[in-house]
Amino acid sequence: VLGKAIVNLRNTLKESKEEEALRRKEDEQRSWTAEGLAKFGEILRSEKDSLEDLSYEIISNLVKYIDANQGGFYLLDDNDPGDKFFNLTACYAYERRKYADRRIDWGEGLVGACALEKQTTVLTKVPDSYLQITSGLGKANPKNIILVPLKVNDEVHGVLELASFHPFEKFKVDFIEKVAESIASTISSVKINIRTAKLLRESQEQAEILQAQEEQMRQNMEEWQATQEE
Repeated sequence: VLGKAIVNLRNTLKESKEEEALRRKEDEQRSWTAEGLAKFGEILRSEKDSLEDLSYEIISNLVKYIDANQGGFYLLDDNDPGDKFFNLTACYAYERRKYADRRIDWGEGLVGACALEKQTTVLTKVPDSYLQITSGLGKANPKNIILVPLKVNDEVHGVLELASFHPFEKFKVDFIEKVAESIASTISSVKINIRTAKLLRESQEQAEILQAQEEQMRQNMEEWQATQEE
């Protein structure tokens, strides 16, 4: 009886210890997520002159925060409904800013498929030819890639692509999806502001043209009246 009691006590202590470790880990993950959301909320609220600058600020901080190795920010260009495509506006890897001019058509490749399906894609077996990460130690192929659509109200504005040598844990995937939703909301607002500014500018230009035409007509009338008087 005493032996069984000691064994039960040992098992209870072990389970209690495991539960405490699990609670501590979950608390750390929640704290990490909250700090990250606050950090990226601040970035999205900051004033940027262009979407390109904002996209680099986002992808560079995201790569570092989730401890990935490389990231790409694809922004949807839908100015021409008949020719929608994604433009790689920012790429970041190993503390370097990568300059790349890369176009991906709507529905093409992994990025296009992610946008088309409007779902997060996590790959753990990446073909060696798909992507290479270059560092001071040489080149290597990441084995883990995550693609997250930037969508708000079921409308896609772009795609985030992140590569890592290590698997993406679930809490990090959830975090990236939350950040992606905030990014999409900001991009949507910026696009609306850009369209509004464009319409306002066009309206002002039309008003100036009309004013010039009215002035020309007034001068013509004055000349006509002067001619009639003569």
